[in-house]
Amino acid sequence: MLSTNNSYNHFFKTSRLLLSVILLMSLLTACGGQPAGSSTGAISYIAHIADAPESARIGIVVEDGKFAVYICSLDDAFNLIAARWYSGDVGADGSVSGVSPDGVEFQGVVSGDSFTGTILNTKGRTWTFSGIAVPAGGPAGLYRGISEYNGQEVVVGSVVDVDGSFASTVQVRGKIEFVSPVATAPLRVDTTTMKVTIGAPSLQVQVALVTTLKGVELF
Repeated sequence: MLSTNNSYNHFFKTSRLLLSVILLMSLLTACGGQPAGSSTGAISYIAHIADAPESARIGIVVEDGKFAVYICSLDDAFNLIAARWYSGDVGADGSVSGVSPDGVEFQGVVSGDSFTGTILNTKGRTWTFSGIAVPAGGPAGLYRGISEYNGQEVVVGSVVDVDGSFASTVQVRGKIEFVSPVATAPLRVDTTTMKVTIGAPSLQVQVALVTTLKGVELF
């Protein structure tokens, strides 16, 4: 039979062990508690644009107080007046904004799992948008790829929604100049990579999911 002192020692040792296990489990839960973020801390959101072409989407990646966003669709007329890249700092209130060289204004707010805002296109029309955070690791998210087409370097930006909807636009790098057409269905390589068919004659460009903003030049 255990003595009183031994009983107390056994109790305290057991209590300390249980407390250590609970603390460890809490830390592990905290580390995995942001399903929308990747291991880098980046979070991606996809938004629908009200009263715009059905394919129109906005993809944004937020990481460490920075953001990168792309507006695009499979509609050439929409792309000419609204498809643009933006990047910058996230405000203390979650605000993100930018103005393209030709005056397309983007304003939004990221808050928790939501992403909302407005776009003012080159024709003076304002669209509203709203969206949500998407799971890390694809296939939903913002994609980007670089290639050469007709002697010019082009940037292929694509957005894949959680329901599989696809939007993509090709711009000459450093210019507001577009290459079309873009095939309506990409060739999926894996969950984070796909090939987009562009132009006439056609060319396949591999694009990759943007999982971090570190070391990435988007334009």
